[in-house]
Amino acid sequence: MRVTNIMMTTNMLGNITRNKTDMNTKFNQYATGQKIQKPSEDPVVAIRSLKYRANLTELKQYLDKNVQDAFEWMNITESALDNMNELMTKMYSYCTQGAQDTYETIDRDSIAQTLQQYKEEIYECLNADYAGRYVFSGYRTDTTVCYEDKTINTEFEIKEPLTFQNLYKRDYVFGGARYQEGTTTESYKQMAPTTDSAYLLDLSYTDIKTMTGLTYVNADGEEVNLMESFDFREIDSTETIGEDGGVTASVYSVGSNEIVFIRDTGELVLSPEAYEALRTSKSITANYVKNTFNKGDLRPEMYFDCVGYSMTLDEESGEMVRRTDEDGNEEGISYTKPREQDICYEVNFSQNLKVNTMANETLNGTFARVFDNIMAAVNDAYNTQQEIDNVDLLLARTDNTDDVTEALGALREQLETELTLKKSMLQKAFSNGMAGVKEAQDGTKAANDDGSVSKISVSIATTSLGSRYTRLELIENRLTEQETSFTEILTNNESVNIEDAIINYNAAENTYNASLSAASKVVQNSLLNFL
Repeated sequence: MRVTNIMMTTNMLGNITRNKTDMNTKFNQYATGQKIQKPSEDPVVAIRSLKYRANLTELKQYLDKNVQDAFEWMNITESALDNMNELMTKMYSYCTQGAQDTYETIDRDSIAQTLQQYKEEIYECLNADYAGRYVFSGYRTDTTVCYEDKTINTEFEIKEPLTFQNLYKRDYVFGGARYQEGTTTESYKQMAPTTDSAYLLDLSYTDIKTMTGLTYVNADGEEVNLMESFDFREIDSTETIGEDGGVTASVYSVGSNEIVFIRDTGELVLSPEAYEALRTSKSITANYVKNTFNKGDLRPEMYFDCVGYSMTLDEESGEMVRRTDEDGNEEGISYTKPREQDICYEVNFSQNLKVNTMANETLNGTFARVFDNIMAAVNDAYNTQQEIDNVDLLLARTDNTDDVTEALGALREQLETELTLKKSMLQKAFSNGMAGVKEAQDGTKAANDDGSVSKISVSIATTSLGSRYTRLELIENRLTEQETSFTEILTNNESVNIEDAIINYNAAENTYNASLSAASKVVQNSLLNFL
């Protein structure tokens, strides 16, 4: 084949161009440390880089944002639970002190006031929030668990599930004497106070407007209306004073086959017959209306199935009434008891983790009642002490006749006996406080709508949170390791070894220089040189 000068020159220029291009590629690798500058140089490396970078971006999203946000949420929750547990521990200690014989009523009053402050602080803990989202409110993160202020513009129809385990027996002081002018010594002596007991069932609220329904499911699965099966009546917690100054009735005194509902204390008092009927019950349900909520009260929608109504002032009657629409229908909002409202964060590839804790998984709705009972017992003892102080003032009068002085002395003896009995009841109230705190810490039974009973407590909630927190830490460690691995893989895929880059560049440079040297010799001669 004939080889011409043009062919040689073309081949020479092509070789020089290829060597120069290769030297430029090696120079770019040497200068940038990257294998390629554009996908066309090595499509396989480019595709792998896109995949590795996408994976690394997702890992950073999980590790730097989702996981850290989950940690913060759970840290806020853990802090609130720890505070609640610490407060309960202190409350248990105070209840232990109040249950001792050595304390007087004034000392127990001081303890009771402290317990009330701790109780309010515990409910404040349920309103803990993270970045404006309330951590114990389930999906309703924009709503507090407890009311922050007193409200009278809302009325709720509440359906509260109860269980036989919520029933308890309380001792109370019955009878006694009160000052009544003209009462004789013998009459006062016949008004001796005694102790009695009653079966009680506490609702979650006090100051209830009215009870609308009370049913239970018996052993055969049949629903029984207690308001029809028993003599049912509603009262307020006021004692009835007889004409002769004797205390003739007690709010806890019930007749045969009777159920008494005390509106202002939220207590159901059962006769022995009603108690026996409920012993085999599968579930108990109380339906009632409440229209006044104080600061610290639980929002019904956070714990129960209920219907909420907005209230407005009726100009004609001057009373608060439910709002109605244009057709006169009451504007009610139905709420379903929060169940399994899990707020989950995606913390890894196709891996979700629950970060929230529900209020109804932490604290029973009746937790505050035991401390309300303590305050009621303290006030009861104080009222009797006040009666004694009033009698002492009457005894100090100089115009008393011997009969009046003797009668007042008999009254004072009865009141002293009554005070002694009420102090004993106060001790028992503090003992019940110890049990209530221990149950709240370690586990208390709560009724479900289906009749089942679940166990909730601060400790159980803390343990559940702790296990999820530990799992999140493991996920964080794994993500950190994955991030390191993917970063290394990405570096190996995109970057060149600097030593190899230097060697390759020098080799390409030598090759390029050699091609230039060879070309200079080829182009020196032509056919004209030999003619």
